[in-house]
Amino acid sequence: MRRNKIQKEADFYGAMDGATKIVKGDSIMSLIHHNQFTFSIFLVIVCVVTILVKLSLFLYTRKLAKKYHNILLEANMKDHRNDCLVTTFTLISILLSLLNIYWFDGIVGIGISIWICYTGITIFMESYNILMDISIDTETEKLILELAHSYKDIKKIDDISSSPVGYQYIIVLTIYVDGNISTFESHNLADSLEKDIANLEKVHSAIIHVNPI
Repeated sequence: MRRNKIQKEADFYGAMDGATKIVKGDSIMSLIHHNQFTFSIFLVIVCVVTILVKLSLFLYTRKLAKKYHNILLEANMKDHRNDCLVTTFTLISILLSLLNIYWFDGIVGIGISIWICYTGITIFMESYNILMDISIDTETEKLILELAHSYKDIKKIDDISSSPVGYQYIIVLTIYVDGNISTFESHNLADSLEKDIANLEKVHSAIIHVNPI
């Protein structure tokens, strides 16, 4: 189910990438032929209302995306942000037409197409990493090892393995402790380390296996 949703998201931004090529082509042609448009106060009102609505939706979805670490919410947030930016520059273009400045509209069209293309590629790469079960990044792995080494009772650490869960990972780690310490103490040690690792931004949860040495 999760993979199907991510695939749909990648397809959606692939379509956006194609649309940007059309927009960019039209924008370049408008610059070449010096196309003009008629100012309308109705367009100004529509742009202002759209900006306010999209800004509100962006702030709302950003809050949810940070809370749930969901790739679909993240994509939706970026979509609202893009709409807000696009409409803002469109509004500027409309206002500049009062000064008979029409070339800015073409520049805005090119800029918008590049921005949407960049966003689409970013979402695609994030989706690809999840679909391909890419392991945790080296920076987070380094933080995990630093946390483990901060426990003086841990004598040895095996390689870290990870499984993706959305934007986060389930971490599996095997540690070795002194065989003379009690089972209760070793389990408390593992529980404490699991909690510390789970507090990291990219970690969903941690599973620690304890072996004597």
